[in-house]
Amino acid sequence: MDNILISKMQDEDIDEALLTEQSHNIHILSKNILKEDIKNKNYYYLVAKNNQKKIVGYIGISYVLDEADIISIVVHKDYTKNGIATLLLQEIFKFAKDNNIQKLMLEVRNSNIPAQKLYEKHGFKQITIRKNYYDNSEDALIYEKEL
Repeated sequence: MDNILISKMQDEDIDEALLTEQSHNIHILSKNILKEDIKNKNYYYLVAKNNQKKIVGYIGISYVLDEADIISIVVHKDYTKNGIATLLLQEIFKFAKDNNIQKLMLEVRNSNIPAQKLYEKHGFKQITIRKNYYDNSEDALIYEKEL
């Protein structure tokens, strides 16, 4: 999408970024966690804004040395299937390369087929399963991408 701007998350972006989660009736991160994370040198968060400067998605990673975990990637429900998640991932790949990160990992719900397809399209491979991980009822699939 040509009209999407990706930028580093700032304090003033947090409330609006969390609205992307609410659009899917999910809760991944709290406002306090995001406030702390964006100040921490081992975390990196980006937001995607449309041409009206509205936040339509975000992504966050934690990293140590040459490995990183994607903590969350969420695109507002009204903006899915527009390539925003791909743009966010591509920016994380650039950040990883620039910071000598050689491996990215993430977890995804077994039921989240669209996310699994997105990750596989971008070179992630499923490496294991965490049984009954989410609320003791749904498995988490663990994915990895070597850079």
